[in-house]
Amino acid sequence: MKAMENDTNQNQEQFLRLLMLNDKRIYAYILSFVPNTADADDIMQEASAVMWRKFSSFSPSMDFVAWALTVARYQVLSHYKKKKRSKIVFSEDLAKSIEAQMQKALPEMDRRMEAMKKCVQKLMQTDKYILKLRYEKELTLENIGAHISKSTRATYYSLVRIHKLLMQCIRQTLAEETIQ
Repeated sequence: MKAMENDTNQNQEQFLRLLMLNDKRIYAYILSFVPNTADADDIMQEASAVMWRKFSSFSPSMDFVAWALTVARYQVLSHYKKKKRSKIVFSEDLAKSIEAQMQKALPEMDRRMEAMKKCVQKLMQTDKYILKLRYEKELTLENIGAHISKSTRATYYSLVRIHKLLMQCIRQTLAEETIQ
């Protein structure tokens, strides 16, 4: 009995670790089909539940991302079947093509994400706080302005400045990595 519990706990830990390492990739894939973030959130949640239920069929020798994207693809297709009112229909070939392109792009996305993390760490504390309010708390510019005692317009320009700083830093970081 305890051996089965240990196996279940290990499977659960392995699944959660793999999902957490790759959830942004899977979500980006879903967003490539579903531009509405509320729908993408629902699909991601359902795909995660399906992945958990089918995790016993996953083998450590398999590529988790490829497996997860396949599950996500079927959840996207299911979503569109449920919402027949949508005029957008994706063929299986198109879905597989997007999946293949995602697989090719993943290493570059990983490099960019690492560069962005390094660059965010270099920002001033107030800039990090503004980013946190915008992208973690998902506040509007008006609400962010209220938090930092700036007008909505000034908050907008602060975000533009921060984005420019991050883009320059990311480009520079990636260029330096290429040289090395």
